[in-house]
Amino acid sequence: MSEFQDYYTVLGVKVGCSGEAIKQAFRKRLMEVHPDKSEFPRDPDEMRRLLEAHEVLSNPDRRDVYDRMWNIVFSEDLPGRTPHVTESDRPAARARSILFLLLEQRTAEAMSRLNELGPGARLFLNKHLTSDEFVDSCFLIGEYLEESRQKSSALEWYEDLLRTEVRRQNNRPCYPEARDKARRLLLKKVGTGTDPRVALEYLRRAEQLGLDRQTRGEVARRRAVCYLKMDMKVEAGKHFSEAFRILPKTKMLTELGDQLTGYLDG
Repeated sequence: MSEFQDYYTVLGVKVGCSGEAIKQAFRKRLMEVHPDKSEFPRDPDEMRRLLEAHEVLSNPDRRDVYDRMWNIVFSEDLPGRTPHVTESDRPAARARSILFLLLEQRTAEAMSRLNELGPGARLFLNKHLTSDEFVDSCFLIGEYLEESRQKSSALEWYEDLLRTEVRRQNNRPCYPEARDKARRLLLKKVGTGTDPRVALEYLRRAEQLGLDRQTRGEVARRRAVCYLKMDMKVEAGKHFSEAFRILPKTKMLTELGDQLTGYLDG
């Protein structure tokens, strides 16, 4: 935290000021520190910090995330005490404690508090945090669980994030990355030992998140395999034909096609 930059001080504005105030302060400070406008040599880092401050505080999404950390670092509470990380039993305080511990990268403490909430942890956070706070919490918890190889649990948090975001016009910055992570985890769950009916559901959910051309072909191939396992060769043939149109002729498609002779389109 000692390296955390107070961008409001760099610009000379108050926390909570308007976007217009930030713009005006940036222009004024730029005239003061720009080497072509200054009579005396200036520290190059001064210009760098000014540009960084403007880049962060002029972007509403980045400023929102920054403000959360600013409140942690520059709190007037006791030294080393994170705001909202209290022992209060109030639901809102408990939920916000978890969020701020996550933001401060005290993930082990955050997960310990989360586990105390039991199976209804996601519902608890959703109820007692704002939508933005809940989405950020889902992403950070999902990342932690994914890194801890708890992929099924991570997927649940990512998908809760996506369900929240799909209803909103202005998505959080983490939304595209969460969508990619969820899609990748869904496709990984479709293994050779997965029940074909369950695998088809994973493929359907992955497809809803958007697929590029290559992945569409792979999903079609996997669907064909699932239907073949269920002895539904007509349906398998339809998806094989789709995969064949999209993907180059690979060994896996050739072997699959041999099993579907007489059931292929065209």
